[in-house]
Amino acid sequence: MELSHKLQIANVVALALAAGALTMNTCAMDRLEQQVIRANDTLEQAKEAGGFSGGGGGGGKVVASQSRGAPGTGTGLQAVGWGNNKAEILFVEGAAADAPLTLAEKPLPQNDTYVNRRPSAPGTLNYYATSEGDASTIASYSLGRLMRVDPDAPPGVLPDLATSWDVSADGLTYTYHLRKGVLHADGRRFTSADVKFSFDVLRDTAVNADHLRSEFDQVVEVETPDDYTVVVRYREPYWKGLYTVGYVLRILNKGWYEEQIPVWAQKLEITEYSTVPGQPGFGDVFNKIRVPPPSTGPYYYADADYDPKSGIELVQNPFYYGIQTEPDYYNFKVVKYIFISDPVAAFEEFRKQRFDVTVTQFQEWDDEYSKDPTITDIAQYFEYDHTGIGWSLVAWNNRQAPFDDPRVRRAMAHLINRQWILDEVERGRGRIAVCPSKPSYPMYPTDLEPLDFDLEEAKKLLADAGWTDSNGDGVLDRDGKRFEFEFKVPSGGRFYTQLGALMDDAMKQVGIRMTVRPLEWSTFVEDLDNRRFDAAAFYDSPPDPWVDSYAGFHSSQDIPNGGNVYGWHNDKADALLEAMRTEFDDDKRNAMYKEFCAIYQQDQPATLLVHGLVGVLAHKRLEGAKVRPTGLQTFDMWVKPENVLHD
Repeated sequence: MELSHKLQIANVVALALAAGALTMNTCAMDRLEQQVIRANDTLEQAKEAGGFSGGGGGGGKVVASQSRGAPGTGTGLQAVGWGNNKAEILFVEGAAADAPLTLAEKPLPQNDTYVNRRPSAPGTLNYYATSEGDASTIASYSLGRLMRVDPDAPPGVLPDLATSWDVSADGLTYTYHLRKGVLHADGRRFTSADVKFSFDVLRDTAVNADHLRSEFDQVVEVETPDDYTVVVRYREPYWKGLYTVGYVLRILNKGWYEEQIPVWAQKLEITEYSTVPGQPGFGDVFNKIRVPPPSTGPYYYADADYDPKSGIELVQNPFYYGIQTEPDYYNFKVVKYIFISDPVAAFEEFRKQRFDVTVTQFQEWDDEYSKDPTITDIAQYFEYDHTGIGWSLVAWNNRQAPFDDPRVRRAMAHLINRQWILDEVERGRGRIAVCPSKPSYPMYPTDLEPLDFDLEEAKKLLADAGWTDSNGDGVLDRDGKRFEFEFKVPSGGRFYTQLGALMDDAMKQVGIRMTVRPLEWSTFVEDLDNRRFDAAAFYDSPPDPWVDSYAGFHSSQDIPNGGNVYGWHNDKADALLEAMRTEFDDDKRNAMYKEFCAIYQQDQPATLLVHGLVGVLAHKRLEGAKVRPTGLQTFDMWVKPENVLHD
């Protein structure tokens, strides 16, 4: 769950697991040194040329390979995909020269199983029906996008399911030209109808996608004039508009849902349903489908249902268009996830080579694992920043006393020794966080000082808010009510144990009683979604390089399953968040964001802790593992036949 755009707190389980998305993707993004693609430049180009055409990365137009059939025509070769469905492989638009057509023809070995360990299982794999980050990351293997972040030059973008796009001169209309020859993993053709269906699912208020919906507030309509054209019309210009449908929207398989919704309705004993988004009964069934559809990604989920108590296996998609456009990418025949909550037990399994990649906390790496020859003999260690790394935090429930008072929340910030967290837990890797963005982004207020650990200042603020020890029992009270609260954390994480002990000691010194309550992951997420907490610790990160904090902090997003999990309402912050959405000038928008961060610092809807780095252990048999400008990428990796381990 992520809060600045959509809740991605499944990346949490420990502060050092700041790369929750990384362990799922093995796709960490290195420190982003550039600002977002300048949308104002896009408009200037549009004014000069009467419109903008591009797809990022060398102009955005894909280059057709020679001596091949026309894109979208049959190759004469058959493959079997999801559900044992057989279909003819098509020639793909933008294929590489002399590109292979089948998995067997790819230049690198297609062998072995890539095994990833996660501390806990997501409750569902339905991307649009949950805000869990792990579900989102798994979706990246199976659900395609119209564009993708350039792995070598973020935040630049490259064509994906769209080969190019145009932006109207007024910035209100975006036209995406879709790639021909793409098939879903069940052999169905990918068309503009899938894009429209995905948008309609997102906009259906009965679907549990509140955490995503605000990104599309200004979209008036999505049109599909033909099978390979999508036209998106906005009510007013939005600086991030190109990337909202282009990147945020994950593309579903319309035909699969039309086939499977009746099947699931029968299984769930739901008699009144619809296969059309927005119609009564659609959301009732859709939200309960726990599996991702076979779509256009490099892998698909083959099982008929999903059991969180079991592992997850994703199978190579024989119809994946990337076989022809990027033949060197994605070379594991299976991507597998196993779930081990106890970190000690997990590293015993890693020593036995039961899984391939894991994030390690710096305390363990510095003190133990770096000195363990069993570990260093089988694994290589990487350490870096990436765009998926955000900030650890303590959220205060602003809807209820005592945390409905900004003075109390500021006092809480003064009671958390963040310098100790940075020095002892992060071992100096990172910096104390003051703003819900990344320090490497131009919008970040580098001159904004964090609130110090200061017991006396905390006592003063609490007294100003009316909290005193009126009866001398050592506990603060107000209007006959003691200052006591429950602090919820995900279970099994060493960081949360340390944080809880650190905070409890400081709270006692000023007369506050705090109870730490570790929760199993699915229960923790459910409590956050339903706002059943006093205070909670987790990890948040921006979902993409184009930071828009509206979904995470605007008061309109204080709804069940919405991004504003804190329940923060601030009129000045709301006004800035609204104004930033229509400001195309980077410098002006960045100045507004810094002003927003100053208000955030004053109000403390949540206390941000640390911007950290990530340490990753990867098995040495993984050839091609390297840190690009965007970090480690699963698609780079492959295994020599003699080193196959999990076949």
